[in-house]
Amino acid sequence: MNNLISSRNLNGVQLKPRERHFLQLACSELTYVQIADQMCVSPRTVDGYREALFERFQVKSRVGLVVCAVRGGLVAL
Repeated sequence: MNNLISSRNLNGVQLKPRERHFLQLACSELTYVQIADQMCVSPRTVDGYREALFERFQVKSRVGLVVCAVRGGLVAL
């Protein structure tokens, strides 16, 4: 599956390029540690991206984040 991030936003939420990259990787089967490695950041930085997006999209889990991203057209699976 190929994940593609569109330039649109969801509910007025503007995503920074690193957040879009994190969101794309979060919609894959990678663990958060693997996402950190691919993004060349620490796992704590990935935790920060995750928590910020959870708050902005008002979700409580990775599954909720992915569903929200797909429904909002931010990620195509």
